[in-house]
Amino acid sequence: MSSKKQHVSELTPQEFQKTFPIILKDVSPVYADWYQEEKTSIIDVIDHKDIVRINHIGSSAIPNIKAKPVVDILLELDGTCNVDNVVEALKNTGFGTEVSIKKNNPFEYLLAKGMTVKGFDEKVFLLHVRYAGNWDELYFRDYLLDNPDVAAEYSSLKEKILKDISEGKMERMPNGQPNGYSNAKLSFVKDISKKAKEKYQDKYSLA
Repeated sequence: MSSKKQHVSELTPQEFQKTFPIILKDVSPVYADWYQEEKTSIIDVIDHKDIVRINHIGSSAIPNIKAKPVVDILLELDGTCNVDNVVEALKNTGFGTEVSIKKNNPFEYLLAKGMTVKGFDEKVFLLHVRYAGNWDELYFRDYLLDNPDVAAEYSSLKEKILKDISEGKMERMPNGQPNGYSNAKLSFVKDISKKAKEKYQDKYSLA
């Protein structure tokens, strides 16, 4: 890796994969503590009226499965707030200083904390900043929490995908984008999310 590169965005796909390998570990109870600590930090820097909900999502919220040692947080904002101002304020807590990606469909800022050109820090977070909505991730999490057999199936799927990537059967970064692993899980996630929404009805609807 070139010593001139000071920011994650400057890494080539090859450098990115070497710097941030996909690692699956048993979910640790400490992840829930990490989430609570970050939740407090987030609330401290954002106007409370702008926050609708904050939730721990992703595999690190599910016990007894394999997951990347990364805590995913969904921050849902009021539709009248200025998201750019919120994102700027979050830099005071370390979110988005190295990785800040603006997405569409759905609109989202994906902010990382604990990722640098030197690799992962001890604690790593991904913050999904969106306007409040009836998001699949909340239903998917709840369904896996209520159905350990499905959670175990998901865990096995992730291990298989990682094995396929390591054996060269699948690209981790097709077209230079680090979404091969996520895309390989997409069909399963969509199917379970649909079942979850049918089961839980409008549990997270804001209507």
